[in-house]
Parts: sequence; structure tokens; C-alpha cells
Amino acid sequence: MSRVEIVPGKAEIVHQAVEYFVHSAEEAIRKKGVFSAALSGGGTPEPVYQALAEPANRDRVDWGHVHLFWGDERHVPPTDLQSNFRMVKEALLDRITIPAGNVHRVPAELEARMAAFQYEEELRRFFDGDWPVFDLILLGMGGDGHTASLFPQSAGLNEDFRWFIANFAPSLDAWRLTLTAPAINAARLVLVLVAGEGKAARLNAVLNGPRDPDEKPIQLIEPAAGEMVWLVDQSAAGQL
Repeated sequence: MSRVEIVPGKAEIVHQAVEYFVHSAEEAIRKKGVFSAALSGGGTPEPVYQALAEPANRDRVDWGHVHLFWGDERHVPPTDLQSNFRMVKEALLDRITIPAGNVHRVPAELEARMAAFQYEEELRRFFDGDWPVFDLILLGMGGDGHTASLFPQSAGLNEDFRWFIANFAPSLDAWRLTLTAPAINAARLVLVLVAGEGKAARLNAVLNGPRDPDEKPIQLIEPAAGEMVWLVDQSAAGQL
């Protein structure tokens, strides 16, 4: 099931995303004792992590039972300014108390394919079954319609079996590390954050235009049994 929630601005996106995170964590921990989330990089989710670290929200989450993963990563060391891990560490991890073993970083300092292989092995050790069933996956959408590191015209769009791959992004001339679309689609909740007028045309094309995932990869994200929620500010929703 997919639905679009339009909110006034970025502040409301942050507030709603925090509420989804907190409530998803509460429910998962109550039901099965653990909450698993895959985080994303980029400018839109960063204030969400900062807000989660604020005392009013931080204390609502039982971090000892939370396991954090990354939905995608740049092919850089964890100390690099471009690292998604570094961004989350500075915005959230350094400001909460969470067991080190509950933070599952992509080993992006390794050769790209080896990093992806090792991370998939870590995912398979944590999750049982054919696919990793995350309680929450946090995504964004690029102006080109990419999500995670599934870029237009990239080979990873055709992956049907792997959970996590090294994907060469033609538009960036660079390797990225990412969950595959089938792995994302196994999640219980996929939360997509979209903000800004610059995303309006592409968002309309994704939601209302023809299906063309080679050019609009986020169209591949259709959770099989879970829920997909688009949190969209009014600027990004301007052409819907």
C-alpha cells in the first residue's frame, strides 16, 4: 500500500518522520524485542537524525533494542565528508547511547564489490528468510528519480536476487553501495522524504507519469506486504 502525505514544509517532514520512527520502534520492540531500520544520506534526512537525538525524542526510543543499518553508502572511508555513516554519526550516533554492536556500518573503505559482499553477509546473519525484512527503511528521492543508490540506467536496477550490491552510477561516474529494490520492497514500512520545488516535476512524473523505472528508479519501490509513505512538502507537491 502506498500513500502520499503532504505537509506544509521541511519542519513538518522532520516532525512526521520522527513520529514514524518512534512509533515503528515502539511497536517492533513490543512485538519482537528488536527494531531494525535502514538509514539514508542526504540533506533531507539529516535534520531527522538531529531531531531524534534531541532529549525529547531520544528518550522515547529504547536504543538498546534498535539496530541501525544503511540503505546505501558512498564508496568512501567512514571519516570522509561524503560518507553517509559519518553524517549519521555526527547527527545522531554521537548524541545517543546505543550499543556499538547495534550499529551496522557499510565497510565502504574496501573495494566496492567486496564491501557490498561483506555487508550482504552481515545482513544475512541478522535477518532470517529470503529477504531482509526491515521494520523501517528511510529513503529520499533525487531530482533524477533515483532512490538509495539505484540510479537511472544503472545495472543494479535489474538485480533480482542480491540484497546489497555495488552499483555503478553512470551519471556520477562512480561506484555506490546500495540495497536492491527487492530488498527494500521486503520492508514493513518504507518512508520516502521529498522536499523542495526542485523535486516537483520529477515527483509528478514518478507518481502520475508512465512507468519507466530505467529513468525513474524509485518506481521500482513497491513494498510487497508492507506500507510505503511519501512525506512531501508543499513545494515538492506543487505539480501533483
